[in-house]
Amino acid sequence: MEKFYLEREEDLELGKQFEVSGVARESGLMIRIFVTSSLKKEMMEPDSEASARGEDEDTRLKEILSPLVSSIRSTRKTKRTNVINFTASVTKDGKGQEFQVISYLGPVTEDSKEPCITLLLPEDLPEETS
Repeated sequence: MEKFYLEREEDLELGKQFEVSGVARESGLMIRIFVTSSLKKEMMEPDSEASARGEDEDTRLKEILSPLVSSIRSTRKTKRTNVINFTASVTKDGKGQEFQVISYLGPVTEDSKEPCITLLLPEDLPEETS
């Protein structure tokens, strides 16, 4: 998981990560939030049907953040961890589709003590090297 803060500055420049802290604050999360490009593409970017219903990236992000907030509250009662797995649902082609999402709490950058959350999909995890 270190990859998500070790490479953050470069990933932001290359469009591999995006900061979504403004919308996250509206959802009650006062910590900086980043999403990977694959999560943004798969979950946040509305298709034509969703756009016609008035959905945009911000409303879809809020649909992802709501179960995150619930998961943070329930997990914090039982264990201390910096990784939380949860399920979020968005509409694709007019149907609700569930996604497994990973929330990683870590520093903004390698040299920073400022905490942030990175939201990613399982396929964003680096492959294990043997």
